[in-house]
Order: sequence, then structure tokens, then C-alpha cells
Amino acid sequence: MVRYMGSELSTDDVRQILALVENSIFESFELQVGDLHLSVSKTGAASAPTQPASVAPASTPTPAPSAVETAPAPVRTPGPASSSDTDVNSGNEAGLVEIKAPIVGLFYVAPEPGAKPFIEEGDDIDADTTVGLVEVMKVFNGVKAGVAGTVVKRLVDDSAFVEHGQALFLVREKT
Repeated sequence: MVRYMGSELSTDDVRQILALVENSIFESFELQVGDLHLSVSKTGAASAPTQPASVAPASTPTPAPSAVETAPAPVRTPGPASSSDTDVNSGNEAGLVEIKAPIVGLFYVAPEPGAKPFIEEGDDIDADTTVGLVEVMKVFNGVKAGVAGTVVKRLVDDSAFVEHGQALFLVREKT
């Protein structure tokens, strides 16, 4: 909680402010009320606070939002130069495509609690397959694969907080 003028600013309030900035035309936003100084930037280049903020530890981090993409661009990892099929730098198999989070939020693998996940390791998918949901401010955004292939590995847990551009799945692309 952030205290200001006798009131409290909850984590959900901060998330709502972040969502408003994310969906606005502004690159940055600053709010100062008494000792509270909130600075948000889409580019991560927010100015340093001029006064200390009275901030208690939050249970979930709330980084500055990035622009929303409609579908994440798959990222291809180059194949190895040797006969090994593992990329020693990342620990991932070489030649796999990452499905990335299009926005900041909570990632869900299923449409509702207790339901079957959208996809599982070993599933064949196409570019339009929904692979999960990212929740921002009680709004659920479907995440499309953006690539056709076979799911090799899920990289994040259900209900985990994800960053914009964070890898969610590894896929062996159909050739």
C-alpha cells in the first residue's frame, strides 16, 4: 500500500494507473501528492523521484507498462554450429521459437481455474492458437502463438506475473 493524504493506494490502484498510462498517448506520467511520488514511463526512462515516497512492500511487482502488441512476434534461436542440439548459452534447445508475452500482467494457462490448459507440451499448434491469457486490471487478453509447430516447453507457471516480451513457451517450428 502507498499512503497519501490519509488514504491508501493499493496494488490494484497502481495497476489501474499503469493500465491507463499504457493505453494513453503519453510516454510518461508523474503523480505527486504530499510525500507520494509515482513516476511511470513506457520507455523505462522515468525521472528519479524528487522526494521519498512512503511505500510499503507490495506482494506483486508493478513495472512500467509497454505498448500492447496484438500478437507477439516469434523469436527464433539460431541453430548450433556443432552437432550438439543444445544451446549452451541459454540452456534451451537451439532452433526453437519463443512465444512471448504481449503485455505485462498475470499469465494463465487455462480459461478458468480447474479447466484444461489451452496447450500442453507436445501439442501441435498453429499461429492462431490461443496459448494462454494475460490479465491486466481484470481484463483478460488472449495470447496467440504467432507460430505453427509443436510445443516443447512451458517456461512460466500458471498465475505468474510476466513482463512484456518475456518468453512463455518454446516451440519447434514446422518446416
